[in-house]
Amino acid sequence: MHPEMLNNKRIFRNGVVPAALLLSAVLGHIGQIGATEMQVTPDVKGIWMNAEEREDLSFTWRSHWIWMDERMGAGPMLARKDFHLTGMPGEAKIRITASSRYQLYINGNYICHGPARCAPHHQSYDILDISKLLGTGKNLIAVRVHHQEGKYSYHHKGRAGLLVQLDIDTVHGLKSITSDSSWKVMHDRSWESGYHGMNRFQRAVNDRVDMRDYPQGWQDISFNDASWVNASSLMRTVGWPAPPPNAAPQVFTPPWTTLVPRDIPYLRETSVKAIDLMSAADLGQSFVRELNSGQPVEPVKPDGHPDEKIVNGLPDYREKGQPIVIRPSGTSTFCFLLFDFGEVLNGFPQLDIEGQAGMAVDILCAPFLVDGKFTHQVIDSDFRDRIILSGKREKWEATYFKPTRFIGIAIHDIRQAVKLYRAGIRKLEYPFEEIGRMSSEDAPWVKQYMDASVRTIKVCTTDGYTDNYRERRQYAQTGYYASLGNYYTFGDAALQRRYLIQVAREQEANGMMPAYAPAANDDYMIIMDSNCLWIRGLHNYLLYSGDYGTVRELLPSARKLMDLLHTYTNSLGMIDQPPFAYWLDHAVNDRRGANFNLNGHYLGALEDFARVLEWLEEPDHRLYRERGDRLRRSLQKYLWDKEKGLFADALIRGARSDMFSEHANAMALALNVATDDQAESIVKQLIHGGEHNYIKRESGITMVTPAMSYFLHKGLCEYGYIAESFDLFRSRFDKMLASGTNGTLWEEWWLDATGRSGKLQKGRTRSDAQTESAFPPALFAEYLLGVAPETPGMEEMVISYRDSGLNHIEGVVPTPEGKLRVKWNTKHGGMALEVDVPGNMKVKVDLKTLGLKPGDKIQINGKPRWIDPERFPFLILSKGRQSINL
Repeated sequence: MHPEMLNNKRIFRNGVVPAALLLSAVLGHIGQIGATEMQVTPDVKGIWMNAEEREDLSFTWRSHWIWMDERMGAGPMLARKDFHLTGMPGEAKIRITASSRYQLYINGNYICHGPARCAPHHQSYDILDISKLLGTGKNLIAVRVHHQEGKYSYHHKGRAGLLVQLDIDTVHGLKSITSDSSWKVMHDRSWESGYHGMNRFQRAVNDRVDMRDYPQGWQDISFNDASWVNASSLMRTVGWPAPPPNAAPQVFTPPWTTLVPRDIPYLRETSVKAIDLMSAADLGQSFVRELNSGQPVEPVKPDGHPDEKIVNGLPDYREKGQPIVIRPSGTSTFCFLLFDFGEVLNGFPQLDIEGQAGMAVDILCAPFLVDGKFTHQVIDSDFRDRIILSGKREKWEATYFKPTRFIGIAIHDIRQAVKLYRAGIRKLEYPFEEIGRMSSEDAPWVKQYMDASVRTIKVCTTDGYTDNYRERRQYAQTGYYASLGNYYTFGDAALQRRYLIQVAREQEANGMMPAYAPAANDDYMIIMDSNCLWIRGLHNYLLYSGDYGTVRELLPSARKLMDLLHTYTNSLGMIDQPPFAYWLDHAVNDRRGANFNLNGHYLGALEDFARVLEWLEEPDHRLYRERGDRLRRSLQKYLWDKEKGLFADALIRGARSDMFSEHANAMALALNVATDDQAESIVKQLIHGGEHNYIKRESGITMVTPAMSYFLHKGLCEYGYIAESFDLFRSRFDKMLASGTNGTLWEEWWLDATGRSGKLQKGRTRSDAQTESAFPPALFAEYLLGVAPETPGMEEMVISYRDSGLNHIEGVVPTPEGKLRVKWNTKHGGMALEVDVPGNMKVKVDLKTLGLKPGDKIQINGKPRWIDPERFPFLILSKGRQSINL
């Protein structure tokens, strides 16, 4: 959602919620109160619901869910529905969804993939204006659907299904084309049953397709579907008694009990051709045997010199669209080609190829090289599709997207020339608009890390903030950390709003929320710190978006969760021996008793929730503030180890743990638990260099992972050690931006190992992009640029001078009011601040941080002014360009 869409300060602010909105919340349409159009293709517009105005609630579903007869077998379904129009249509909107993924074609034109990730109990559907694609005479809707097996929806197993409704304004009135038993369907017989999942974390699968059985042109109007069968209407299959024999099918049937219009923008889909051929060679029979066996394959080191005896026509392929010709060479009947896209692209691998019938082609993908070698078996995943050629020229595209910088094409059993017209990918990306930026003439690294954060968020985000390439799950903590980077770069709120809602929809009756949503299977994962960060994410969402309506609707869920967490506290107000696991990024930490780090997250949740309640003018905000104050005092008193000069990891039955970590002490600083004397002792040990292995310091202190580094560096900055904090930050993170990397921020400190067990374990690759690590923009904004929002919707912003050692820093911050521009210059002994204030924003300059005393004179827009920071600590700036000089 772009910032100009976020100015949501309606009647919700004073607690008056329209009855229609309350009804929508009951139905599951939490906060879906407006529509935004965007181009999906040049001829098609997509409509999605933003957080401002209400969708037309008069829409009525006339369709019902359909699928193939179960006797036709599992796998993808191809579906067609033709219809006639006697004249050119007016507006024509199609609403479509499927379990689990659809590809939509109108009159042979590819439109898009969908729907946005969702659980069947709140099934997301897309709305597309296809008016420009319809014409007089015969028209066709064609859809390919793949069902992900093993998914659950509350108490029910997932189910395969397709739901479509096209409403057309004609000269004769409204004409509706609905999904029903009149549709023609067919099992996609080219899909082999031997397909397997990419990894254990998600239900997406790799393709195994025999193109000899693929019905070429099935999506075209001219295709003859006479041999296809009619669709089966889906009825309720759970519960007793069963539907009566004369019952009519309906749109709401388990597991699809609520339908939710799309509430995030449509993803951009762009076809990208692979141009840079790094290697073309015969890798030998052992490599071929490994590929065919499905066992681990020896990584390939690209030589950078394609063998011209094997491939011909590379220049014409690159420049003129001609095919690469691969010929058998001597006794070799195998060829491996490796392309480099130059950056990581999320997308569906594509081939346009012609070869002998029965030839096997493997398409192998990887987001990065491991120790300079290519392998598709990376980050606990196997990114490998296989197609069998039909003997004709054919185009193939994978069913599910993969994170791809390097794409390998392994061609088996070459008996005659193979023509590769195109290798590429259909790039899939969230339509972020990069608005925010920060840079310094003194410190080029500021911009470098802003760019790295942007790249990291982009490659980990499609239809949700996901943690990394491997899991692709929308974790609550992921949304919290990702948004720290997002708010200062893209200013998007739609993804944050959606994950808050989707997690809340999975909340259990006692108040507990899942670690991620929607669920991939029947695993209801609970992580205590994720629950705390959901509360903190709710606070940040209101602070940065100003969407009181959505936050008020989520308030009952938040209250229930906070009440549950309170039941796990001891007499000191600490969460003690909770019944569920907590994450802490799997780091070695003393998890017995009352853990400091977990209670730090809980303290943040208490204080953030109190602030939310105060903004919403709820009288019980004092209760949560008091609980937070009590917890802070307890942590400060009972977990401080005077001898070590550090906070211990945990309090176990009244005794302090003998384990110490950066995690606990970072929290003590970031949440202002430490006294000044305690902070001084902690900082001396944290900023001390010394030997370490990225797991533990030589002193025995456990080190934070990249994901947990946010609180470490925030804490150091909070106590005035800004330059030291960023020196430490760079000493650990700079290697991620070294030459030859993707320039993204990693999951762990290594790409080819993990340290989660407390010991370095080589051989397990980790993601080189993790959204929990994309926090630098938030740190830079607060502690370099000196900018912090104070009220919801960023209506009031505080600007403070931060002594970071930089003489120059400037930036643009996206806000609901527009772009806030700030520039500091302290060269030549003076101090100059320039601010461009947008819209109705009020900017408060903290005069005490400028080192001013009563009676000092400053220049405001060139005019002298005597100030008294003791009586008037803030200088108020309003719309327009303002300058302050000392």
